[in-house]
Amino acid sequence: MSGLPLLPERIETERLVLRRWTLADADDVLAFAADPEWSRFLPVPEPYERRHAEEFVAARMLEDWSTSPDWAIEIAGRASGEIALRLDHQHRTGDFGYALARRHWGRGYMTEAARTVTEAAFATLPDLARVQAGANTRNTASIRVLEKLGMTHEGTIRHAPRVNKPDSREAGVIYAVLREEWEQRR
Repeated sequence: MSGLPLLPERIETERLVLRRWTLADADDVLAFAADPEWSRFLPVPEPYERRHAEEFVAARMLEDWSTSPDWAIEIAGRASGEIALRLDHQHRTGDFGYALARRHWGRGYMTEAARTVTEAAFATLPDLARVQAGANTRNTASIRVLEKLGMTHEGTIRHAPRVNKPDSREAGVIYAVLREEWEQRR
């Protein structure tokens, strides 16, 4: 979509670098995505193989940055996760998803990345009215990230199909923050 402001392709925080994906990231992706504990709430192939990592990185590199910015989360020089924002410019919304290598869980990295992306989205896109995210109800760590961002629980989706397991149904939650709420908290 031409004429729209674009989110930065590289954002540095105190501990992280959020940047565009490169083909060289496939080894790092394979290292964390092959972990079954890491993928239990994510729609990834099982078993996760090198070709899956290469396809993942290639797909991320081809995303239209104006509607689907997708950053590799780099920690200590290695791609260690992802944070992506799906923008619906017509409805003025952003919907983000994220994942982080298990070796980095519990250290506040994902909250730092999500806060940074939310801030960049509201700062860069003046028409953006809302940022939202969903999580499996059993994924308490992901829900905690959304709560730390000051997002509001807007609802529970009961008996929702899982993307990677179509015969399995589980509950999910939706959290969101409105621009005016975000700005009041700053």
